[in-house]
Amino acid sequence: MITASKLQFDSIIKVTRVMKKSLTTIFILVFFLAGCTQLKQSQSPSGSSAVQKNKPAETDLSANYYYLESRLLIKDKDYSNAIDSLEKALARDPESFILTRDLIRLYLAQKKDAAALALAEKLVQQNPESVEGLLLLVQLKKKSMDENELIEILNRIIVLDPENKETFLRLGKIYMDKDSTEQAQGLFQKMVEKFPDYYVAWFYLGETYMVQKQYDNAADKFLKTIEIEPDLIEPRFQLIKIYQIKPGPENNQKIFNTYREILEIEPDNLRALMGTALHYYKTGMKKEAKNLFMTLGQDIDSDSRLVMAAFDEYISSKQYTDAIIVFSQLLEADPGNSTLNFLTGMAYEATEDFKAAISFYLKIKRYHPQYKKSLLTIALLYRQMGEEQTAINFLENKYRLFPTDIDIITYLASFYERDQQYEKAMEFLKKGLEDSPDNTSLLFKLGAIQDKAGFKQDSILTMKKVIELDPKDASALNYLGYSYADLGINLDQALSLIKRAHALKPDDGYLCEPV
Repeated sequence: MITASKLQFDSIIKVTRVMKKSLTTIFILVFFLAGCTQLKQSQSPSGSSAVQKNKPAETDLSANYYYLESRLLIKDKDYSNAIDSLEKALARDPESFILTRDLIRLYLAQKKDAAALALAEKLVQQNPESVEGLLLLVQLKKKSMDENELIEILNRIIVLDPENKETFLRLGKIYMDKDSTEQAQGLFQKMVEKFPDYYVAWFYLGETYMVQKQYDNAADKFLKTIEIEPDLIEPRFQLIKIYQIKPGPENNQKIFNTYREILEIEPDNLRALMGTALHYYKTGMKKEAKNLFMTLGQDIDSDSRLVMAAFDEYISSKQYTDAIIVFSQLLEADPGNSTLNFLTGMAYEATEDFKAAISFYLKIKRYHPQYKKSLLTIALLYRQMGEEQTAINFLENKYRLFPTDIDIITYLASFYERDQQYEKAMEFLKKGLEDSPDNTSLLFKLGAIQDKAGFKQDSILTMKKVIELDPKDASALNYLGYSYADLGINLDQALSLIKRAHALKPDDGYLCEPV
């Protein structure tokens, strides 16, 4: 039989055990809170934490203590001391992944990239299967890492973490950039199988088929992308490219329909508006094309986005024939627009219709940023057409308007030099030097032409002047060195000059390496 005194005794024992547990918990909390309070109270007026008066000897402090201290210092934005605390914590627990990771991040935040990289490499050695460590290493070495090494690490991450979509994409893009299309395709195929509702994987899989010119397969993948994410624009533009490859009534209608879908999603999409107008033009619907181009062209001066979009779509992508149509049609809305005339000239120049290009470059107004470039281009185009004297006459007329313009003077001198009119060339260069006596480009050009004209000593003096103004002008050093060598004089100095030139520009094919 259990007596009352026995029950009473058991109750006392249970209460005692509970109290012991509670006291232990309270003691631990008080210890850490007291530590934190000490750290807070020891801050200096400037906000950084000062050394505690009653702080135990450093040898007695644990990694946990320094880790907590670093957290408080980071909160106070005292990053230098936070790094110091984390380094002390890591010295006490060198195998700690968390301490190593946090110290790497703090190094990165403070631009200590070399220290972060060394620690990341150590982290990967200690934890070769840590995805987080491998990702940190990739982040730190992405610029310096050998491509094959990067591919190997990314593949390791995918094996360790098959759900890591970003790594799949990164590796796939690397394969595409290095034209390893089949590898990229295999990777994206794995992605769509693993993540069937991930539209990005379907889109890039379609891109790989585009590169391989498997257009039906590409179209299927882009349509799947749109099925998953109906408001996407880019896969629709890719579909338009596919439909344009095989023009005909059916595909022409698909192009119009796809442009219409894009404009329903983004009514102000300039790329789609221009594409629609161009498609009208190409399919014989000239009236519709003109109306849309006129509407677009009316806002060109107040909205530069159209010009930028047109440049990206037609000039940057080297679709020069389309560029000529688009810019010529836009010009009908604003015939005096210098930017449009410049871009139209560029398109004609790219198709080697130099006469047409010149006609548009000539319409560019003097205040326009591309005016100078257009003048020099016109002269070069005349020369490419074999009209050397016309080029010279054109530049001489512009020289009268801009007698101190260094570029016009240099071009004129080059044209005269090419025509072996050395006296004329030197005359213009000397006029330029009257206004810009320290211009090393003009001086070097003058020295080179003096040499061709037979004035060797004058050429040497001019090259010396260039070097005096710019002791690191490799071209002048090289020229003077070989001038001495040709004359058989100052041979030690000649070799020294040539060596200096080569040291300054070791990869310059125009500088001969000294024997």
